[in-house]
Amino acid sequence: MMKRILFIVLAAALLAFAACDASVNRSQSLADGGRSNGMSTVNGGIRVGAGCTVDGGCTTVNGRVEVGDDSSVGEVETVNGRVVLGRDVRVRGDAATVNGSVSVGAGSQVAGEVTTVNGGIELDNARVGRDLRTVNGDVLLRNGSVVGGAIVIKGKRGFFSGVHRLEIRLEGASRVEGGIDVRDPDSEVTVFIGRGSEVRGEIRNAKVIKE
Repeated sequence: MMKRILFIVLAAALLAFAACDASVNRSQSLADGGRSNGMSTVNGGIRVGAGCTVDGGCTTVNGRVEVGDDSSVGEVETVNGRVVLGRDVRVRGDAATVNGSVSVGAGSQVAGEVTTVNGGIELDNARVGRDLRTVNGDVLLRNGSVVGGAIVIKGKRGFFSGVHRLEIRLEGASRVEGGIDVRDPDSEVTVFIGRGSEVRGEIRNAKVIKE
């Protein structure tokens, strides 16, 4: 996934001048109620206002991607930066970052996966259609959030070393339809399951605490 993100973003940069909304060394923004075929940049953030429609994706290399309330976008991807989705946002593909966190606001839906390497994932009364995947990030599901797939803690690569501790928390009747799969032998993962919350699949290689 991360290699695919980097390829897509760099390809978008190389083809920037062929796209309608693309730039290098400059941030991109779309005013409230606006529409775009897609937004891409290198060394800049992307901000989509409220009530917008982006037919394509929002991709950058070095920058934050923020999508305002009641907006609809394709996939959302960055390499170095946060991904922030407001309330009632619709992402038709994946939401992903390498170095940064992902937060998904109330009523929002991500049809694909939510992925990070170095960064946490937070869902607040939100729904993800497929998996949540991370290497070095805590995961928090709040207020009736739903993950349609599994939560996967991926194995480390190269420069990562030593034992690291992660927390996965389910609060407020949140649910994981799949399991929790810790694939990194050097990760010590604790899963906290609050009252009314549940993980319907198998929890592998993690400590479980029911609260």
